[in-house]
Amino acid sequence: MNTGEESPRVHRNATTDPTPREAAAGRVATGLLAAQAVALAGIAVFYLYELVIGKSTDPMIVIMSVATMVVFVLGLAYTSKGLAQRHPRAQAPAIAANFLLVPLGIAMFRFAPDVFAGAVLVTGVVTIAAVLLMGRLGDD
Repeated sequence: MNTGEESPRVHRNATTDPTPREAAAGRVATGLLAAQAVALAGIAVFYLYELVIGKSTDPMIVIMSVATMVVFVLGLAYTSKGLAQRHPRAQAPAIAANFLLVPLGIAMFRFAPDVFAGAVLVTGVVTIAAVLLMGRLGDD
């Protein structure tokens, strides 16, 4: 039944369509979250590979780590999809997940190459900024 209302799958800003800046920020945030999901999936596959070839010291730790990563991969992917659709409830988990990357990136400077630590830190900060620059997504 078509009542002339907007589809619930596509959410718009509370008052208007997104400005070009908000739309660009949304594309950046969506892309960064999707890239984080892919990177985390790759790490999970690497953990499983090490388990299969016998390089891991404790299989239970590896399995629980991979299970946790899979939960985060699904959450990041779903949040990325929500940001792409400008869903009003996608901003909070995107910001929360990337706030976790900030202290991780800072701590990584002590044990990882600077380029990796910097990439994690910059990705977290840029994603948070992009999500905030999307503007407030209303519940029309």
